[in-house]
Amino acid sequence: MQMNNISLSHRLLDGPSQNHPSPVKDLIDALDPENISLLNWNIYKGKRGNWASHFCGYIKEHDIVTIQEAHLSEHLKSILARQNCTWTLNVAFHLDNRASGVMTASRVAALNTIGMRHTEPLIRTAKTALFSYYPIKGSEQPLLVANIHGINFTLGTHAYRRQIENLFQVAHQHEGAIAIAGDFNTWSRIRMEMVQGYATAAGFLSLDYTGHVRKRFFGKALDHVFFRGLDPVAHHSWKVDSSDHNPTRVQFKLL
Repeated sequence: MQMNNISLSHRLLDGPSQNHPSPVKDLIDALDPENISLLNWNIYKGKRGNWASHFCGYIKEHDIVTIQEAHLSEHLKSILARQNCTWTLNVAFHLDNRASGVMTASRVAALNTIGMRHTEPLIRTAKTALFSYYPIKGSEQPLLVANIHGINFTLGTHAYRRQIENLFQVAHQHEGAIAIAGDFNTWSRIRMEMVQGYATAAGFLSLDYTGHVRKRFFGKALDHVFFRGLDPVAHHSWKVDSSDHNPTRVQFKLL
């Protein structure tokens, strides 16, 4: 496991290097404890022609957006700038000379971010996770938002278990409210039971997904949102053709 810790406004985590474009001017000072909105979506590297129009529509009015398979094009950066979002990308690899990985964007500047990187055992590319800490009005403890893209190609579960265990180890150290979102690649019963076991042991709950349209593989949902210290007031998912995954939104209230 490789981890980096930085505290810039816009940032790109890529080993020792960091990139920080011009800061967003209209960020809010802190999250509203009565209404914290989060959108989670694997955008499939923006490969499909209509991804941008859908992305613009879905990220509106969300405080925090956790993105997997973010491909750092100028188009993506311009959309985020127009939406007054600051962002951090934890790089998994470069494709066509552009960084790709997990990205967390927000309308409030993160107090700090930590990046985590694990290597896919078979194809030897990386999968990344990102931990971002955000101020909440009237709260001494910030909100921790963890964003993960789970290891996919394995013959067994050792590497996957290590990634999930490390994720919840970092999250468990935080004393305040936490939301963990991402594409967990839980395409088997063993993987799902593993994730649920670590989540339950650390005191996390998950959304009631009755009637939702999350992406499934081998009949198993891949995308999840876990939380602690938060009340999910409302949540919804949309079926889209602009990615091979469907986005999920949650409106939280601080407990």
